[in-house]
Amino acid sequence: MEKLRTIVYSAIAIIVLLIVFTLLKSWFVYDRGIEIAKTSSNKSQTVYVEPDDDLVEHSAVAWGRFLFYPLGLNRDRENFGVRKTLNHAQNLVFVDLQTGRNRKVFTKSVYIWDYFYGAEPEKSSSDLENPELLYANIFPGLKTGKKFVIIGMPEDTNKDGYLNQKDSKKVFVYDPALDELAPVLPKKYYLEKILPDSPENKLVMIVKREEEQAAKKKPNLPTLFIYDTLQRRGQIVERP
Repeated sequence: MEKLRTIVYSAIAIIVLLIVFTLLKSWFVYDRGIEIAKTSSNKSQTVYVEPDDDLVEHSAVAWGRFLFYPLGLNRDRENFGVRKTLNHAQNLVFVDLQTGRNRKVFTKSVYIWDYFYGAEPEKSSSDLENPELLYANIFPGLKTGKKFVIIGMPEDTNKDGYLNQKDSKKVFVYDPALDELAPVLPKKYYLEKILPDSPENKLVMIVKREEEQAAKKKPNLPTLFIYDTLQRRGQIVERP
């Protein structure tokens, strides 16, 4: 009986520890996010520790040429959009398998809310060696060519000292062949939602303009923004 009691108590302790770990992870990753520190030169820099297993655990190859992996990935599998998953990370690393060149997408860590790319038209989910990657990295219905779409919070918009999910979302398009990172949204506009099944080489987004400090009679309602990934320019579609 004593042995059974010990086993039961041990099982309860393990369950409590798992719950505490899950809650702490949620707070550190999603709510607290990435701390912003001030240096002696008064410049902002982010403080984080790079894990050493992202290459082993989360690397993948896109278009048969670019190996990529996140730094500090925490994959969130819930009912988020068409993919039912979000890729939270602090940066992305790309390796050109033809030249061996590697580089980070951002010069400093940011809070990446999600990253993905469009599926190749000639490939289906059954063609993938790992079908799980279809939902983790590929956005069905997105036709942006060989470019990555990154949603992130590069600015501490709520001024709480952290980059996290409470800050406003910006959108970037990264071309690994040219090593070019292009910000997409106009100044003071932030992402609300990316729409699936967009036209070829187009990103169709619902965006919202930053609210001004002074009270206004008419609030800033969300509107459409269409970005051409080839021409690298966008258009605001005003509401009627």
